[in-house]
Amino acid sequence: MHTEIIVSIKKPYILPSTLRSHGWVNLLPNIPDEKVESFSRVERLSSGKVINIHAAAQGREFPKIIATVKHEGVLLQAERNEIIQRVRYMLRLDENLQGFYDLCKKKGHKWKNFKEGRGYLLRSPEIFEDLVKVICTTNIQWGGTKRMVKEMVDSFGVPFPGDPALRSFPTPESISSVSLEEFKDRVRLGYRAGYIYELSARITSGGLNLNDLINTSTPTAEVKKRLIEIKGVGNYAAASMLMLLGRYDQIPVDTVFRSFMKAKYFKNKQFSEEEGLRIYEEWGRWKYLAYWNEMLAFYYPKAEIE
Repeated sequence: MHTEIIVSIKKPYILPSTLRSHGWVNLLPNIPDEKVESFSRVERLSSGKVINIHAAAQGREFPKIIATVKHEGVLLQAERNEIIQRVRYMLRLDENLQGFYDLCKKKGHKWKNFKEGRGYLLRSPEIFEDLVKVICTTNIQWGGTKRMVKEMVDSFGVPFPGDPALRSFPTPESISSVSLEEFKDRVRLGYRAGYIYELSARITSGGLNLNDLINTSTPTAEVKKRLIEIKGVGNYAAASMLMLLGRYDQIPVDTVFRSFMKAKYFKNKQFSEEEGLRIYEEWGRWKYLAYWNEMLAFYYPKAEIE
């Protein structure tokens, strides 16, 4: 069966910009369309029902998201509500970037043309999925990240009844239901396997609740501290997770950051991590968005700052 669910938006919003903002749209179970203007993914709902959601925008400046859901049986109201909540969270439809837009206008020059509705970065509907994916970006090229995520989805995701080749992202319970040895045999994660397995086991046992990280009243420094207490999460992974949690006051320093700093600001000069980060200090709580969108515009001139 197919059910169409309308997800309202009360702000300027450009869905293709969100989907193209970083590589998450290309990590399973996300599957973008050819032009990366919409995407689909398999989801296992709290009820246990496995569905396939296709999200696309209808309208321009103030669009609405049309979530077309493939499913078996009747879709209950509680399930509809959960789908809406997941779509809103993934696409950050309730996140307010007005402070960033205002600062762009104040900065002027190239930033004055930064269009409201841009700047949102796609994330997963569950913090566990984002954290596992971030761990899979550490010390490896992007092709390796995609392979590792695919192996986890193929081995531990729940198949969609309408097309068993499509699967959901694994739950902590599905990973921790097997031994660490079996987990390592079924997915090639290298040193990350132990971290992801322990993370899954802690969540399954109730020893860790990642949803505590969403509390907006908790200072960023405290959230980062809690993230770094998780094995496998260092400064880079913690800063990446802060962005995915909607906190933009820290920048993950990795090879992408260093390469961009060298190409745009330092050329052939030696520079320290602190010198690179200092460039965005004046952006305050919006540092990450300033860095990321400037980097996109540098490598893809028509991307974000036009």
